[in-house]
Amino acid sequence: MHPELAALMELQAIDVKMDQCRAAISKIPASVEKEKRYLTGFESSVEELEVEVEAAGKKLREAEGEIQSFDQKLRDTRGKQTLVKTNEEYRALGAEIEGYQNRISALEDTVLEIMESMPGHEEKLAEARGELETARGKVQGEVKKYESRQADFERELSELLEKSKTLAGGVSGEWMERYRGLRKSRKGLAVCAVVNRTCQGCRMAETIKRFLEIRDSQDRIYTCSNCKRILYYQEGESVELSLPAVDPE
Repeated sequence: MHPELAALMELQAIDVKMDQCRAAISKIPASVEKEKRYLTGFESSVEELEVEVEAAGKKLREAEGEIQSFDQKLRDTRGKQTLVKTNEEYRALGAEIEGYQNRISALEDTVLEIMESMPGHEEKLAEARGELETARGKVQGEVKKYESRQADFERELSELLEKSKTLAGGVSGEWMERYRGLRKSRKGLAVCAVVNRTCQGCRMAETIKRFLEIRDSQDRIYTCSNCKRILYYQEGESVELSLPAVDPE
């Protein structure tokens, strides 16, 4: 086999691996974002429950403040009863006192209702916070896995790039240019086997004469008469390609 052809075959195998690394790396950000969206649901639940608890606490404080205000008004009004001089004024103060008492009673019912509901709200909030922490730990673990995986791919990509440069140094500029052009135009498959006269890239048959030349050549590189891919001889009836890039018939 021509040494440059051997280098091109190995170069393609490395380029395929680099493409796979790049594809895997490109998918990682979406996977990380998916994990973060999963966490958002738990965060939203906690935020909603925190709003509910805060609203209940605010309502409780406001009701207690109103009770204190009406209680002060009640005491002041009762103090006025000893100073009135007519029955009409006394009755008016009595009605005012009754109104304050009714308002205080209603507010006390509200306070009691809120206080009875608070433990349930706080329990739900505590449970949601616990679920959030569990989810956060899970997501952080998954994100670290993705980051570690990305680092592995990037390290492998760097190593493959160095091997690619070394191999490219053993191939002439003409064949490298042709190889790169074929990689771009032929779905990444620039070098492929010819088996029983048939190019495994485009499935077109070579003449018997040309097939034998490809098979027996040690000092020349051949290309497919149809698709122009770089060919190497492969014994057997079929070959499993490393790339699913066979041209449509």
